[in-house]
Amino acid sequence: HVNGKLTVTVSDFAERFNVNGFYNLGKEEMKGMLLVIDENNEGDLKLCQTAYDRKVAGIVSGAGGVNTGLLMGEPNTLADGNIPVAISGRVYCQVDANYGAIEIGDFLTTSPTTGHAMKVKDFEQAQGAIIGKAMTSLKEGKGLVLVLISMQ
Repeated sequence: HVNGKLTVTVSDFAERFNVNGFYNLGKEEMKGMLLVIDENNEGDLKLCQTAYDRKVAGIVSGAGGVNTGLLMGEPNTLADGNIPVAISGRVYCQVDANYGAIEIGDFLTTSPTTGHAMKVKDFEQAQGAIIGKAMTSLKEGKGLVLVLISMQ
C-alpha cells in the first residue's frame, strides 16, 4: 500500500516465458532477440524466423545495458517461464538493417533473420505483426535498436 507519491524506475514491463529453440544461444546471447508465439507448445515462445509474423510476442529483456524493469509471472502455471520477455516499454532489440535502413520512428516487425526485427516496408502485410517503433537508428548490418514496444 502506498500513501502519497511513488516513484519507480523501470524501462520495460516483462513477463517470464519459456522460450524454445535457443539454437545453442545462452541467456546473455538471447537478450534483445525478437520472439513469436510457439504454435507447437502452449504458452511458450520461440525466436522469430519469418518476415511479418503475426504471432509476434515480445523482445527478450536486458540488452544494451537496459535491465529488466517490472517482471511478472505466476510460478507453476502456463504464465511462468525462464526468460524475461518485454511486452511493453522501451527495450533494445536485435535488428537486421540489411532489409532496409532503420530510422527513428520506423515501425518494426519480424524478419527472416532468426531472432531479429526489420523495418516495415509493406504496411498491409504488417497488420498484426508490428512489435513497435524504432527510437534509435541503424543504417546497415545487424545491431541493437531501442524500441518503444507497441504491438499492432
